[in-house]
Amino acid sequence: MDTTNLIEYDDPIVYDWENHDFDPDGPFFLTLAQQLGGPALEIACGTGRLTIPMAEQGVEITGLDIVPGMLARAKEKAPHLPIRWVEADARYFNLGMQFRLIFMSSAGMQHFLTRADQEAALACVRAHLAPEGRFVFGVLFPHARNMETCETEQEWFVYTNDLDQEVRVTGTDSYNDLSQVHTETAYRRWKDETGQEILQVAPLSLRYFFPQEMDLLLQHNGFEVLERYGDWDRSPLTSESLMMIFVCQVSSE
Repeated sequence: MDTTNLIEYDDPIVYDWENHDFDPDGPFFLTLAQQLGGPALEIACGTGRLTIPMAEQGVEITGLDIVPGMLARAKEKAPHLPIRWVEADARYFNLGMQFRLIFMSSAGMQHFLTRADQEAALACVRAHLAPEGRFVFGVLFPHARNMETCETEQEWFVYTNDLDQEVRVTGTDSYNDLSQVHTETAYRRWKDETGQEILQVAPLSLRYFFPQEMDLLLQHNGFEVLERYGDWDRSPLTSESLMMIFVCQVSSE
């Protein structure tokens, strides 16, 4: 993971404005954690969008993230919950225990832009996954529309934040066909209490994977894919799916 590719996460409060719902992926992970029993590990847990509600439901859980500000915000939100928070690089960590469930939400896997980073992260997961445990993650389906270049700033969405301020989000996109890396640059604009406009610019690069490519990557790194879905509602994976969701275990071979 390129640690310079984390500007999007510099402001945990703004992150929480836009990422606060337990749905759509939370119920998927919660159900699986309750079925498997034992401890769970969320990699790239951010400010605890999933970690905190799962702990509130009785799941023994560890949240790991590389961004200290995100973890500080998570701790502020859940001071009395028995969550173990760990600041660490997902490619290089050793927690001294194994987990029944290891998962990454949203497009966490896509933050690993190179083969070396992907394999380093998978090696850490494999070392920490208990026998018969499950490793679950999702990536965006590589539709052509997701791999376009548009250098002209486009309107993305508008919302009202917790301070009753209107936040306008626009952005540009670029895609590198050789590296399969899509970079979106978000521009967030709002006015503070004095009427002064605030502008935050945050590029974020994500690696796109094709279905058979991901199958081979997982197999080569010691994982067996048990289930594939096209969304968090467990719908079948098809060419029209928005996501590719993989439920894996360590290969017995």
